[in-house]
Parts: sequence; C-alpha cells; structure tokens
Amino acid sequence: MPTLIFQPQDYLFPATVDEVLRVLDARGSSAQIIAGGTTIHELAYRKAMGEVRTLVDVTRLPLGTIASNGERVHVGATVTFTDLARHVRAGRHGKLAVLTDAIAGIRPMQIRNVATVGGSIASSLPFFDLPAALVALDARVTTLGLGAARRTTPIEQFFWDFFLPDLRFGEMVTEVEFSMPPPDSGGAFMKFETNSVDWALVSIGVQARVRSGRFTDVRIALGGGVGRKVTRAISVERLLIGRPATAEEIERAAAAVSDDVRTFSDFRGSSRFRNHLLKVYITRCLVQAVVRAQ
Repeated sequence: MPTLIFQPQDYLFPATVDEVLRVLDARGSSAQIIAGGTTIHELAYRKAMGEVRTLVDVTRLPLGTIASNGERVHVGATVTFTDLARHVRAGRHGKLAVLTDAIAGIRPMQIRNVATVGGSIASSLPFFDLPAALVALDARVTTLGLGAARRTTPIEQFFWDFFLPDLRFGEMVTEVEFSMPPPDSGGAFMKFETNSVDWALVSIGVQARVRSGRFTDVRIALGGGVGRKVTRAISVERLLIGRPATAEEIERAAAAVSDDVRTFSDFRGSSRFRNHLLKVYITRCLVQAVVRAQ
C-alpha cells in the first residue's frame, strides 16, 4: 500500500470566522487554513507541509460573495476564480479585463473551479496569476485576527516574500477590495510559460488610463519567475505618464524595466531572456490596455 505524502490528524469545518480564529490561536503553526486546496496539494506533494497537523476548511463560511456599489468591489476570500470571472462578465465590467485575462490563463478548468481568491493572495507566491492582476488594480487586502480590529493593507505591501504574506499570528484573509476603474481606462494580463503545467517565467498585469490620447495613470505589476514577490515597474510607469499612448512610446518606456527588477537565471531561462520577455510583454499588455481604454 503506498505511503501517503501528507496525513493531517484533524480536518475541521468551522461554521463561523470566530471559530476559525480560535483554532488558529490555539493551535498556532500546526493549523493551516484550506479552501480550494490547490496550494496545499502542491506543498504536500513536495513534502513541504512542515509541522501542520490540522486543516481548517473555510469553505462553509459566509466569505463566498462579491459585492459592488458601482465604485468599490468587495470579493470574499472563498470566492473561486470561476465565480469572479463570471461576475465580471455578467456585469459587463470590461474595464476589469485584467482579471478575466488572468483567470482565463489558469489551467486546467478544475483549478479555476476550486481555487479561491483568498488562497491565491495568502500564499504570497509571485508565480500565481491573480495577485499580479490585483496589484495592477491597486487592491487592498482585509485580514482579521482573534479579538483584533479588521486590518486593511495595500496588496503590494501584503506580499513580503515567498510564502510570507503580511499575516500576523492567528490572522486570516477575509476579503480583497478594489475600485472600479474609470470609463477611460483599460487593463490586460499576459504571461509566458515554457509549457502548460509549469509556472510562468514572466507575468504582467497592467491597468492604464488614457485621456486625450495620453497616459494619465499607469500601473504595471510584474510576477512570475522574476523576483520573490509581485512588484511594480515604477520606472516604466513614470516614463509613460503624460506621454502619448502609442506603441512607440510604450516600447521606449518598457526598456526601463531593468531598473525595477533584478531577474535571475535558472534551468528554465536566463536572466537576459527574462529581461527580454519583460520588455516584450509589458509592451504587448499596454498596447492591449490602450485599445480597451478607447
């Protein structure tokens, strides 16, 4: 009989957020929240679950809804990728195409159906697609701990390092929120993969506002295998503000991305190749965003 790669001692189904927080407070690092389970499956397969003995399933909590007042969008932590994409399409929110682009590239379909927004954020992995899209949208992450007030953190600051989000002892992610982009804006997400089952070498999420043919606001998020967390291409953004929204101006500004991130080499690609990909995909994403802004 084959040996199981991970054998938790307890699998709990709390009915309320307070129950989850009490378990996390009592059991500390031996307890791990699970929702879709896609990240935990990868960690367990690689024998990286450490001292985890208790899985706390949060799928029965009232955190699976999406609310919008026309200005702000609030997405519960257990909303699946499929449900988020369906909400965007049903509301004809074309200015949120950066989200639907990112979700469409996540394969297979079964992953989109079970993986959750909160799990993708709390994992703090730059290889995941949705975090870069949310950074492009200037999202904010809400967390809650036992006996503490809700804490809301800009998503850029929420990511510290691989598997190291800004989660204090006993805290959990409850929702992510972002502003609805204005009418004269557009977004896009693209990535480059060596194959359909590997993590992306680079992934780019952008959101841009164009008025009178010029950029008035630009956010460019860099993910994939280019750093230890999702980061911004600040130098590129600054070069574009006030400039004509043309492919030539975009390509010229994209060359400055080497000032924003220091890529690395590994068996999947050299640093030089990654730098080239960043420039190419920033250009392609921004050109697409400009088209969508019109």
